[in-house]
Amino acid sequence: MGSERRRSGYYPRILLFIALTTAMPLLVLPFYPEDARWAPTFLIPAGSAALLGIVLSALSRMAPKGVRSEQTGSPRVWQSPLKSGSPPVLFAWCAAIVSGAAPFVLGGKLGTVRALFESASGWTTAGLAVADVGALPRVFLFHRALMQYCGGLGFIIIIAVVLQERQMMSMYNAEGHPDGFLPSLRRTSTAIFLIYTGCLALGTFAYRLFGMPVFDALCHAMSALSTAGFSTRPGGIGEFDNIPVELVTSFLMLVGASNFAWLLLIVRRRFKRAARVSEARFMFAVLAVFTVLMTLSLTLQYGKGFWDALHNAVFSCVSMLSTTGYSTENYALWPPTARVLMVVLMTLGAGTGSTAGGIKLLRAYILARAAKSNIQRRLSPSHSVRLMRYTRAQGEAPIDDHLVHDALEFIFVYAAALIVGTLLITIFERGAASPSEALFEFNSVLGTGGVTNGLTARASPATLIVEMLGMLMGRLEIFVFFLAIYSSFEKARDKIRKAQ
Repeated sequence: MGSERRRSGYYPRILLFIALTTAMPLLVLPFYPEDARWAPTFLIPAGSAALLGIVLSALSRMAPKGVRSEQTGSPRVWQSPLKSGSPPVLFAWCAAIVSGAAPFVLGGKLGTVRALFESASGWTTAGLAVADVGALPRVFLFHRALMQYCGGLGFIIIIAVVLQERQMMSMYNAEGHPDGFLPSLRRTSTAIFLIYTGCLALGTFAYRLFGMPVFDALCHAMSALSTAGFSTRPGGIGEFDNIPVELVTSFLMLVGASNFAWLLLIVRRRFKRAARVSEARFMFAVLAVFTVLMTLSLTLQYGKGFWDALHNAVFSCVSMLSTTGYSTENYALWPPTARVLMVVLMTLGAGTGSTAGGIKLLRAYILARAAKSNIQRRLSPSHSVRLMRYTRAQGEAPIDDHLVHDALEFIFVYAAALIVGTLLITIFERGAASPSEALFEFNSVLGTGGVTNGLTARASPATLIVEMLGMLMGRLEIFVFFLAIYSSFEKARDKIRKAQ
């Protein structure tokens, strides 16, 4: 009962943090006073979230502590850390999406469903936009970028920097951060926060150095680092038509796509140890292979010169693998081979615990190693069994049956969610979208890829709701999403039974 009561105390803190992030875009008003008239559209939802947090905090302090299960004689029920941490995490994301959508609605920029979609796309770093970027004031553009930045970093990491309690570890794991690479959660969260913020400052400075205005530099650095894909320009990052800017963007996307534990090794200059990490080696190998294939496709099938094709292939492969979705050209005009390669990269996703979506490279690596071992075992006369191992940032670990089964189960559920989402979009669009269009679009939202074939811009409200659910599932890695819903229903059922 005590731990349950402490977990309920996180809801007010989450709401207060959401109130702070909703109000933060007002910081740009001194630089752009013409946007001051939009201040109430941010103050109202921020104040509402803060007030609700204060009320919930007061109610939680007033609530009785209850009686321990040992004293009542009732058996103690074991609950997994992921199960106990998933409801607060899902609550945080849903509350943030609602609060982030409010300024668009109050400012008359978007209708309710489209505003929720824009907010969900920002917070989950999906990067699909339904707002008219060219018509948005700067305070709204900063709001979009800030949602991506905080969503990429994660609520629990930010809260854990200033708050340390043991129960938060379950929430940290539930948010998709499996690596506790330092002795305590606070030290882990602080290290991630400092790396992330340091790269933000570095990226903003580099953008500015290569001619990008300060406001655009800051917003694009937040977007690229969070592997989200929002832009302050209607034409996206390609509107700048600047190769150094694209190189900076590629660097930031790679940082966002990398496992934070591996990044910490780089920051600490443990380069030999970092070079042995299996997931990082696999990521760069995948990028190299797909860059070569895409370069050949653009050269032989699209008629580009070699260096132009290579430059476009590198940027596009990094953008797709990191699930950022930035583009420098109209991908719809590219040959089918290049587009298929992009879809495969977007589905694979990037590093475990990174800001990117997709099935994640570590799962693909584990299955590739398992398949290789299976083939070798079948070809070996002695049918010998070799213990498979892989290298993490924390050291070597075995690839056992449990790890392989986990990867297979996740990919199966991912594929099932992809099929269901595709069918729902096809049904809701009533013939306005082909199955292939629906599949591409839902694959993009489930993997938080940010690439669209134009379906989202004309989609019905029902389709946008399906896509929002896909974004949440993809950001929380599916199992947490369903586990949070199941756990919440289970608690509600238990309370109803006790009341009866």
